Amino acid sequence: MGLSSFESRIERLVEGAFARTSKRGLQPAEIGRRLIREIEIERRVGVRGVVAPNSFTVILSPRDYSDFEGFSSTVCSELEKLATDHCAQNHYRLPGPVGVRLVEDRDHKASTFSIETEFNEEENFLVGGFLLLPNGMKVAVDKQAVTLGRMPGSNVVIDDPKVSRQHAQVYVDQDRVILVDLGSTNGTYVNGVRVSRTELHNQDEITIGAAHIVFMEN
Repeated sequence: MGLSSFESRIERLVEGAFARTSKRGLQPAEIGRRLIREIEIERRVGVRGVVAPNSFTVILSPRDYSDFEGFSSTVCSELEKLATDHCAQNHYRLPGPVGVRLVEDRDHKASTFSIETEFNEEENFLVGGFLLLPNGMKVAVDKQAVTLGRMPGSNVVIDDPKVSRQHAQVYVDQDRVILVDLGSTNGTYVNGVRVSRTELHNQDEITIGAAHIVFMEN
């Protein structure tokens, strides 16, 4: 995507959400574009993919802060949504929920601003995902372990004679999602390979009997 088309996309996203504040002052679209640029500059490559900052402080001049003051909560809310959507579209992971705040700084001149970013980590935020079942249903994988098997009490019931009563389990272990075969007769397969215990990654395909289940990260 070229810079001009990127700027155009951000313009549509931001201008569609914000009313113009004043003809003389800073426009919300400018903050939106800078916010996206800061995410791209500050993002980091981690062991589980790209991690983006999630805490943003927008520093404004006294005049611009006054212009925004009447609807600052709306501005912050829409900027948070913009940042969250951008990270989701680019498959960036976030260490916690996105937060944006506006502050005033008398050293800033009118129509100038800066943005400070932080990685504000929240334990186990967005660790997990869901299992996409053959019928299109989604089963969340989070703090509670998900049991798959033929037994009616399983979280995911698979009515197949080749599936054991308690066949496999998926659970979160710190910052990883783990699949364990529970001693099944016919085995559990991930991407065509039989496993006893393995870490799941985005779009891994789990095969249990004739059922094909896809794991999707948050």
